[in-house]
Amino acid sequence: MSKHQDILEYLENLAVGKRVSVRSISNHLNVSDGTAYRAIKEAENRGIVETRPRSGTVRVEQKPKVHIEKLTYAEIARISDSEVLAGAEGLSHEFSKFSIGAMTRQNISRYLIKGGLLIVGDRENIQLLALENRNAILVTGGFTVSEKVIRMANNQRIPVMVTHYDTFTVATMINHALSNVRIKTDLKTVEQAYQSKLDYGFLIASETVKDFNNLVKQTKNVRFPVVNQDDVVVGVISVQDIVGKENDVSVEQLMSKNIIVAKPRMSLANISQKMIFEDLNMMPVVSENWELLGVITRRQAMENLSNTQRTDLYTYSDQILANLQYEEGHFCFLIEPAMIDHAGNLAQGVLAEFIKEISIRVLTKKHQKNIMIEQMMINFLQAVQIDDLVMVEPRVISEKRRSATLDFEFCLDQQVIVKAVVTVKIN
Repeated sequence: MSKHQDILEYLENLAVGKRVSVRSISNHLNVSDGTAYRAIKEAENRGIVETRPRSGTVRVEQKPKVHIEKLTYAEIARISDSEVLAGAEGLSHEFSKFSIGAMTRQNISRYLIKGGLLIVGDRENIQLLALENRNAILVTGGFTVSEKVIRMANNQRIPVMVTHYDTFTVATMINHALSNVRIKTDLKTVEQAYQSKLDYGFLIASETVKDFNNLVKQTKNVRFPVVNQDDVVVGVISVQDIVGKENDVSVEQLMSKNIIVAKPRMSLANISQKMIFEDLNMMPVVSENWELLGVITRRQAMENLSNTQRTDLYTYSDQILANLQYEEGHFCFLIEPAMIDHAGNLAQGVLAEFIKEISIRVLTKKHQKNIMIEQMMINFLQAVQIDDLVMVEPRVISEKRRSATLDFEFCLDQQVIVKAVVTVKIN
């Protein structure tokens, strides 16, 4: 393990552009070819070195990871079905704010920021003002654009686009796209929370119980991923697996081969649910070809998930739950047009969303822990219609340390319209 770290430190200290190879590292640091190869692969995953055709493996400058938080003008042209008339060189530039040019030249100036987008009709003076302030232009209604505007846009490499949609439709499209990008960016993934394999610790299948015990003393952890000679995850081993076993017994004989892994792009919500349902305390984090990258523990997943702030997001779930109120010891909500299905009844998905949210609110008051829905059974007894006010009475009918069962009655004018029973996991 220490030799692996030594090789990585050696590679990090090399000058940018310096060539490396398995043979040169094994000779210079007196390590085996296999150890040198695994360290080079790890360095490649970290962005320390890069393998190039005909040049071999060379030390490169590490590039910071960039999370996409903005849309490009090219994407705007695609979603609005626009024709690009000028400034095609600037389509790859990003923007985060758009304005609508429906005011006087004097008043619109305050809304024009560098790198923005102005949605406007056939107002040449406003279009020129936008270009002067380094704003791209999206002309709605299919209006023509003057040669003066096109010439100026080409000189400044700022996109000018034309769409046949009206201003309201285009603004709605762009706002929806921006919202989707923001939600994807703000939701946490495994990549933001996991611990690298060198910091946490791992074992090679050919190592023994003695190596396991030494790693426990070194890291204070009690379960580890196991990899083969190619750094591919092949199992997981914990203290329970080695109890009573001799020191020279190999890890491969004792490890659990039925493993569940996480990948960097997976959401923490997904991983947390898997860990609770499968009762896992640790999951290996792997690349697409199952090479070990690191480890995420149950505690890390829960802590990072509970710290996620989503107050600025507005998903379909948020829109539905905005109608949920708590009054005089019970929950209630008003049936709105968007909540019904094609037959005019309360949509099952909407009902399930209300049940999930109420379950979490009821149990979180008592436990202040993560609540996960495990099972939900719903019985529809009576239909509802738009503008009906539905009362919800939840009741905890059984509760244990790690689980609970709740009973729900949805009532309309003191008549039960829906009965539901929900089982949850408490972590």
